[in-house]
Amino acid sequence: MMNRLERYIFFKFLGNFALFMGLVMLIAVVFDVSQKLDNFISQGATLETILGDYYVNFIAYYGTTFSGLIVFLSTIFFTARMADQTEIIAALTGGVSFPRLLKPYLYGAAVVFGTTALLSHFLIPTTNIRRIHFEDTYVKDIAPSRPINIHRQVLPGHFVYVETWSPERLGGYHFTYEIFDDLRMREKLQCDFVRFDTVRNVWQLDMWVRRRWDAQGVQSLSQGRRLDTAFTFGPSTIAPDLRSTATMASPALWRFLKQERLSGSEAVIYHEMEWHRRTAYPFSAFILVLIAVSLASEKKRGGIGTQIALGLLLAVTYIFVMQLSNIFVSSPAIGPWLAIWLPNILFALLGAVLYLRAAK
Repeated sequence: MMNRLERYIFFKFLGNFALFMGLVMLIAVVFDVSQKLDNFISQGATLETILGDYYVNFIAYYGTTFSGLIVFLSTIFFTARMADQTEIIAALTGGVSFPRLLKPYLYGAAVVFGTTALLSHFLIPTTNIRRIHFEDTYVKDIAPSRPINIHRQVLPGHFVYVETWSPERLGGYHFTYEIFDDLRMREKLQCDFVRFDTVRNVWQLDMWVRRRWDAQGVQSLSQGRRLDTAFTFGPSTIAPDLRSTATMASPALWRFLKQERLSGSEAVIYHEMEWHRRTAYPFSAFILVLIAVSLASEKKRGGIGTQIALGLLLAVTYIFVMQLSNIFVSSPAIGPWLAIWLPNILFALLGAVLYLRAAK
């Protein structure tokens, strides 16, 4: 149970967080509209589509993603005001210890973490489907890349090779499907061109050749002009969209990651980053609240402007570290887990130092 002071801080925490969330998202929407208004007009997007399909989901996605930074700025602001009005000093001189003063803040951070983590893992992927589709339709001039020399393991001992893949045609040139039993090849299917028929949900192979070997190593050969067959994989296995995992709820994403690790896809590290991001970004609320309270709880001679300026500087630094760790994710020394959690680790160390200083 929380006492009167703790309830006061707890509800003040949530109220200021909601206020800052609304202000930050309003500013973000205004800037986004100013940048994309020409696209909306030229592509003929209706107001209902812009608001319902895009900006509702835009706010949900970016509000959840940057909830930690928003709660940090709101905590800096209202804690500095409490300190400036000597409310913090009155509580501490009245016998309230600094750890006890911190407790309602952590309760508030737990509410923010729990809500945003659930949204990130289950709801936001669904809203991303409409947001990404809107961007592809009305905003981005997409020129699909054409991956080359693609190698995938689709099942244990089953390997696929495609020389050139065309995303818009869902097809590729010089396709090979090999099946191994231990180290011995059992079957090899080749064709000049392969395409996926989305209507019948089958693969079509042109100018195909199939070789099979029995237990004694005797080869049988068959060939033809057209072959329709069903494989255990789809086009996304051959050339996955790096944004596709953003539209998967976490249970589906976990199953997809298992398949991607098996296939040896070079995109697996980006999908793993998406998996860790859904927990790491909401968890930052605890760390950033600790830093905010430690910085803003002391009354400054110049008023609350100093704390707010320092808070903005730390927020920019946190974003910079986030982007920097994402850039070096492909380095052998920095894997997906460390790349996503590195800002939290560094700022947790900073928070521990500031907390020990403030507690004295």
